[in-house]
Amino acid sequence: ASGNQTLGRMPRQPLELQVVTILLVLVICGVGIAGNVMVVLVVLRTKHMVTPTNCYLVSLAVADLIVLLAAGLPNISEVVASWVYGYAGCLCITYLQYLGINISAWSITAFTVERYIAICHAIKAQLLCTVSRAKRIISSLWLFTSVYCLMWFFLVDTTQVTFSDGAQVSCGYRVSRSLYMPIYFLDFAVFYIIPLGLASVLYGLIARILFMSPLPATPQDSCLGSTHQGGSLKLSCRGNKGALSSRKQLSSVLIRLIFHMNTRSKFRAPQMS
Repeated sequence: ASGNQTLGRMPRQPLELQVVTILLVLVICGVGIAGNVMVVLVVLRTKHMVTPTNCYLVSLAVADLIVLLAAGLPNISEVVASWVYGYAGCLCITYLQYLGINISAWSITAFTVERYIAICHAIKAQLLCTVSRAKRIISSLWLFTSVYCLMWFFLVDTTQVTFSDGAQVSCGYRVSRSLYMPIYFLDFAVFYIIPLGLASVLYGLIARILFMSPLPATPQDSCLGSTHQGGSLKLSCRGNKGALSSRKQLSSVLIRLIFHMNTRSKFRAPQMS
């Protein structure tokens, strides 16, 4: 169903703004799509890359691809015209937007839990952090979120506004915005507050373990005298390098977590008005 109104002239953005907006969307989506596709292909095509950690990263990459395709690219048509994807497109694209954003939040959380176990409980990690377990967890997250987001098929609709120089279609809320507040609070808690709080606590524990571990001043210092100490010193050398690598990985993932959590709401249902 769609509501019809007759107004004056259709509002249009300046041509310069349209061009800049389209270029930015194409660049951001193009770079993001290419990067995430490469992550998925590299992991799936290289056997030794199939690890529990990379399984979660593949899940995150696929979720990001969905967000880029469902939330980014549809904006291009609305910059120069109106909603051109029809009623079915409104339902499906809105569903995919929420699916991708929510899955990515819990993929980061699952990755954080896996890193916590691997770094802080190395012995248990040999039993808990396996590829098969990671795949089961990822499958469960995708199944739960896919079912949870089905409600958006019943919450959005297309609306047509008739102007003197044409008609403009938009994809938006089916009923009053005030009725959506409980849904938004639930979504905000389950897919934002809980993942962010859990990740913050676990990364704090990981950081304490990593940054309390002493590292040598130079890489050569960690392996100095290896010809006299034998295998135990070589193991220590590898441990120091592993700690340094883990610190770098922690920093990069923290940056991505903060960036992702702060920008997720900006991509959510951009067609809504």
